[in-house]
Amino acid sequence: MPESFTYNRFLQTTNTVGGTKNDNPDHVHLSFGFPYSELFPVQALAEAAKQATLEQGTRALHYFGGPAVSFLPSWVGGRLEKIGMQVPVEQIKITVGAAQAIEVIARILCNVGDEVWVENPSFFGAVRMFRLAGAARIRSFEIDSNGILIEPLQVELERRVLAGEPLPKLLYVMPNYQNPTGVCLSVERRQQLADLAARYGFYILEDDAYLELNFNGSFLPAIHTFAPRYVIHIGTFSKIIGPGVRLGWAVVPPVLSRFVQQFMSGSQTNPYMQEIVSTYLQNNDFQTYLDGVNAHYREQRDVMVNALVNTFGDRIEVQVPRGGFFLCARFTQPTDVIRLTRLAEAHGVSVLDGSAFYENKEGRDTIRLCFTYCSGERIALGIRRLYKAYQELQQRPE
Repeated sequence: MPESFTYNRFLQTTNTVGGTKNDNPDHVHLSFGFPYSELFPVQALAEAAKQATLEQGTRALHYFGGPAVSFLPSWVGGRLEKIGMQVPVEQIKITVGAAQAIEVIARILCNVGDEVWVENPSFFGAVRMFRLAGAARIRSFEIDSNGILIEPLQVELERRVLAGEPLPKLLYVMPNYQNPTGVCLSVERRQQLADLAARYGFYILEDDAYLELNFNGSFLPAIHTFAPRYVIHIGTFSKIIGPGVRLGWAVVPPVLSRFVQQFMSGSQTNPYMQEIVSTYLQNNDFQTYLDGVNAHYREQRDVMVNALVNTFGDRIEVQVPRGGFFLCARFTQPTDVIRLTRLAEAHGVSVLDGSAFYENKEGRDTIRLCFTYCSGERIALGIRRLYKAYQELQQRPE
């Protein structure tokens, strides 16, 4: 293309984070936010694919799809009842994973120059979507062990009203097993967030991607239950069946439904895969399968926590998550985690430095670790390699 050619000005120019290019089979990948491959219900999905194709293929392979396009939203609605959500099925939109749900909502709500508020730290993939949608500023608010702090949000909202300044279009939060910290938002703060949204007139994007990966069996009410007109609740099959199915959902207020449809290009979302997943769900005891997944991930989490504590001792602090994919570890002494991640890569293990999740590039003493992708044995090996990298860093400070 000629040098004068210009591309969309919101396209990111930085490298995508969250993985590694290391394809050495001995390398331990603790940076990947992936499920454990051996847990995929491959045989059951193969049987469902055959049945769905033979019984509904002539409809499922059309733009409009087969019976699954009605069944799947209904099934999702049933699962959401455990967190207090009672929503009409027409408000549940099937999307290409949670990522498309975030992108669509961002593009619907954000005009160029608008502001989006997020947790600090927050999921960098969502922040990227907001920037691509034209958000001029991403404002972050601190979290603690009970989730995002309410008082700073309220103070800033009040200040802006008094000053006549624009309010945010959107607040993005992950209420359950937040990425990267693994913390859960308390019930009290869920109610308070909903009250603020209703009072000041902004939307909350409630990303509940890890809802079903619950290791203690107790569920908190969704933020959506407290202010359904102001909350978009999203989820995904990627974490509970497999990311390759590329299916998720968004529960949207009626006023947004017609806008969401504009992004579906006049057809259903992946109707053939919807048919396969629907057939799988109808033919199998999904809860028993999910209980097995959670039991396995709980064991892998414990392996990682024990390995970190036993290897690093008081050099590191770990908050044990009650579900999800990730835990965040904080070094008790100043540590250049950017250098540490590079050294760790050379020692045969990949982790993510915490600064990737902070808008202000804090988190220099934290790393994010995924406990779901590798086996317990590989996790223990990875932590040993990480400690060797840490020792090298201590011996060779720059």
